[in-house]
Amino acid sequence: MATAKILGDIKKIDKDVEVCRTTNQMISKRAAELLIENQIPFSRDWVKIPFFQREKYRGARKFYVIRTNRNRYSQARRTIDTMEPACKRKLYFGGYSYDSRIR
Repeated sequence: MATAKILGDIKKIDKDVEVCRTTNQMISKRAAELLIENQIPFSRDWVKIPFFQREKYRGARKFYVIRTNRNRYSQARRTIDTMEPACKRKLYFGGYSYDSRIR
């Protein structure tokens, strides 16, 4: 039986990067719609927030995470930057938020 040869580093295969996260379901749906319109592959998951950290997220029970292939990250980011400013204020972009008051 023949074995497949893998080119490159096995640890870097199928690694998606986080584009943004939010606790608002409507905002995550809007971001997903924009990515679909621009034909950018992505995945959208939700992560449960532990009880003792909910104060940090203003009482939210889960947040939505949008991830994409690292090669398409900049394209996905430009697409999400076209959202309305009111929506972008509720997004958190891996390391900083659009509005510096939200952390």
